[in-house]
Amino acid sequence: MEQEILLKIEHLQKAYDNHTILKDISMEIKKGEVIVIVGPSGCGKSTFLRCINGLEKINHGAVYFKNDCISDESLPRSRICQQIGMVFQSYELFNHLTVIDNITLAALQVQRRKKSEVQQTARKLLTRIGLADKENFYPRQLSGGQKQRIAMIRALILNPEIMLFDEVTASLDPEMVREVLDVIIGLVRQGMTMLIVTHEMSFAHAIADRIFFFDDGEIVEENTPEQFFTQPSTTRAKQFLNSFEFNSVK
Repeated sequence: MEQEILLKIEHLQKAYDNHTILKDISMEIKKGEVIVIVGPSGCGKSTFLRCINGLEKINHGAVYFKNDCISDESLPRSRICQQIGMVFQSYELFNHLTVIDNITLAALQVQRRKKSEVQQTARKLLTRIGLADKENFYPRQLSGGQKQRIAMIRALILNPEIMLFDEVTASLDPEMVREVLDVIIGLVRQGMTMLIVTHEMSFAHAIADRIFFFDDGEIVEENTPEQFFTQPSTTRAKQFLNSFEFNSVK
């Protein structure tokens, strides 16, 4: 049985004034797939994720979630964000709210779910990521890795069908990276559909179903992780991989 296509991007273009960020990007993501996007800084990876969930308005093309066009502003962003969760590298937590209030806010105010049910779910998620004892802490009392894990389950409590991760380890100390990546690995095992922008090459190699290599606003290469990391089909991808300590390129 063929997997359902959850997300389809057709000929997406994005520019600021006269500066083109994304040039004719097209891809399809099937239910349960883990897509990893890699590429040099400034190549449009983060902008691409922000276009998908409506944080950036596109100039041309379309984004479809299942059969609905979600890039033409016909659907409210609040509805899109419930289906397509996003986690940023900067956490975006409310400093005046406790951990549990940060996690439950959108579920209560946007989805109008019962407080008792949402808090119960939040506590289960906190236990799963090893932070059950932090529910009444404020963000200032947490480490970077703890804040990022809180931001992740804040998105997950809305029960999205797709998760977007934008360089979620970029601002973390090296010893905190593993605890955040472990949460994503857990989602992979649960079959969550994900698009992940990362510079963690070993991690990308381990979890991806497909790798998309972006450069200068374009998809330069699409490949399996094994092929991409051992025998990339483009010279530009080889040059990119040679800049990392992780290097299986022959």
